[in-house]
Amino acid sequence: MIRVFRTGRHAHRTPLSYNALAPLFEGHIKEVQAPSEADLYVFAHILDIEDAPKALIEDWRQRQRPIVLLSEEPFWDTLWGKRPLARHRLAESRWGKVPVHQLTHHSSPIFRFERIPYYLLTNHRFANAYAARFTRNARLSPEDWRKAFLRRRSHLAFLFERRHGEHHSVKWPEGDIAGLCHWRTQIAERCQRGVIERLGRSWQAKVPARSRLDDWHLDKLVQLDQRTRILGAFENTHQPNYITEKLFDAFACGALPAYVASPGHRVHELNLPKKSWLNLYTHSASSAAAVLDQVDWADRTWLDSTCTAYATAQNRLADLFSQPHNWLRERQRLQSALLEEFHSVLDHAKTSTDDPKARALVETASLTC
Repeated sequence: MIRVFRTGRHAHRTPLSYNALAPLFEGHIKEVQAPSEADLYVFAHILDIEDAPKALIEDWRQRQRPIVLLSEEPFWDTLWGKRPLARHRLAESRWGKVPVHQLTHHSSPIFRFERIPYYLLTNHRFANAYAARFTRNARLSPEDWRKAFLRRRSHLAFLFERRHGEHHSVKWPEGDIAGLCHWRTQIAERCQRGVIERLGRSWQAKVPARSRLDDWHLDKLVQLDQRTRILGAFENTHQPNYITEKLFDAFACGALPAYVASPGHRVHELNLPKKSWLNLYTHSASSAAAVLDQVDWADRTWLDSTCTAYATAQNRLADLFSQPHNWLRERQRLQSALLEEFHSVLDHAKTSTDDPKARALVETASLTC
């Protein structure tokens, strides 16, 4: 049994935080109420380490238990963490620097999915919604999709937070990591052709924040279902292992997804036909907006090949999401990977006195306290 002290403003955003995942760790991980009772101190965000309680830092000084950044969000790891490639690092706290083990999409197998990306496991609503919608969509033929696309009043829709600023465009080419928020915001602003919808609180002042909704995901699917021809499904960060609900929501709603994925991005392992989604990798914001504006729905040859690919994609997604064993296997993989990582961190702590680099990291942190 590994005893964990989990704290911080973002503590509700780790694999240990979700009711849907809690059964995976019963009997393996016990959450304790005080740092002094823990084998590991676990944080979700680098900012939470900066604001770590004094009692935790004092306990670390005395017992040298490992501090773990268990981050499910590359957006946080890049914009605030600024060292997304590191497995070990020093982090600032109000009480001095501390050594940290980073378990992130880049540094840990916890988030390296086999078939179903990690984020979709965090709430059962994803499995329920996708099984129903992809089963429905798989019944449609390419000709059905052609007619459906041409009936849509909306040519293009965007539903993501509006974020400006070049600081959102950080890049780590060696990790194939890039911030996309500024880029995708510019695309949404620059598209001009046809009926374009920019949805959500960032674009529509009177719309409530999705965090206030009982089920923001169901609200999104209902709002967008069979509504638009193309849906901007861009992530906030390009990271090869990072795929959230956005791409799948576009397919589930019957829209052609606009996405961005490098050749090494794992979205390609989903085996979706290339023509079933629009990949805007390598495009500037202006160029990407031009590509979306220039999609010619009157081009019957293009439309027929696109709808054939799209129908194939819907069938493959129906097979992926409607099979309970796919979800079960992915949950088992997550359980095994997280427990192995925690045991690895604990083993590292036991042997770190023999590792000059690890010892130097701890000694440097101790000197700054």
